Amino acid sequence: MFFSRVNSYKVTLLSVLLLSATALSSCQGGNTPTNKVNGDERGRNITSNIDDITSYPSVLDLFACKPAEKAFVAAHRGTDASSEFPEDSLAGLKSLVKYGVPFAEIDVARLKDGTMILFHDGVWDKRADGPKNIMAQPLAATTWPETQKLLMKDTRRNLTAYRPSKFTDILAYSKDKLYLEIDFKSSANEAEVIKAIADADMLDQVILISYTTEQALRHHKLAPTAALSVGIFKPGDIKALEARGIPTEVMTAWTGKGPLTQELTNALRAKNIPVLAASFFSIDGQVKQSGDLTLYTKFAKRPDLVVTDAAFKAQQTLEITGESLKTMKKCLAERG
Repeated sequence: MFFSRVNSYKVTLLSVLLLSATALSSCQGGNTPTNKVNGDERGRNITSNIDDITSYPSVLDLFACKPAEKAFVAAHRGTDASSEFPEDSLAGLKSLVKYGVPFAEIDVARLKDGTMILFHDGVWDKRADGPKNIMAQPLAATTWPETQKLLMKDTRRNLTAYRPSKFTDILAYSKDKLYLEIDFKSSANEAEVIKAIADADMLDQVILISYTTEQALRHHKLAPTAALSVGIFKPGDIKALEARGIPTEVMTAWTGKGPLTQELTNALRAKNIPVLAASFFSIDGQVKQSGDLTLYTKFAKRPDLVVTDAAFKAQQTLEITGESLKTMKKCLAERG
């Protein structure tokens, strides 16, 4: 495993770049001056046996120490599309930790009684099953006790024994095990979500996803030191975001469907902004069809984080080992 599990340093920097796909799509648009949201775009590894580092690294330190030629893996919607676990579930996150995937992109929604849960859509639809009266309700009209009468389906729509997961339980489990990309669904209260993250002492272990510059500004005001995922699709977008008050020190760049050009990569590198890209738009499908895992290696030459629906395969291919791992360990130890 990329970092192999840690004892004192639980750098379960699990495969920092996994899941993200159309079926698992957690979409992010642009935080550019136009503030136009592109539909259905979203996508996002490390474990360690480092005994000489005593604290779990912040996500920004992790990116700062990542070898230039390597990329992390993130699981889109918190699971692998080939697993028997539901997307956006505690069970799915546990499987990521088991397989050494360090990042999980997850969706946070709010129920009628204020309970925050993980779920991508505004209605229960094909991702759950249960009493008809509950299934017919939108999430925002459902209470926590009602959700516990529902059973979740896995990514292939097979019924499982798992029920919806509370966001607070996800945070408690993920602490010092997993980095989280937080996607705020329309029912979510941003301040409540960020307060829950702060209460769990997880602000340095998350990336807050924003779809517009205004949303990024709200997140930055609520959590000034937290990493932000902002849409950057051309070099000029960096200056535009800076001018609005978003410091480059907390930016991570969501580059959408691409193509991720060398020009944009160079501009982001010059500002030390981590580059996030999704393999679920095309690469995941190509790998599934051809069985050629080297497609992940080629895709990961420019981004720092690869968000994928095939987190297990991507992590297997992109895990950091050898001299690259030694270099990263040394850097993290110095920063820690």
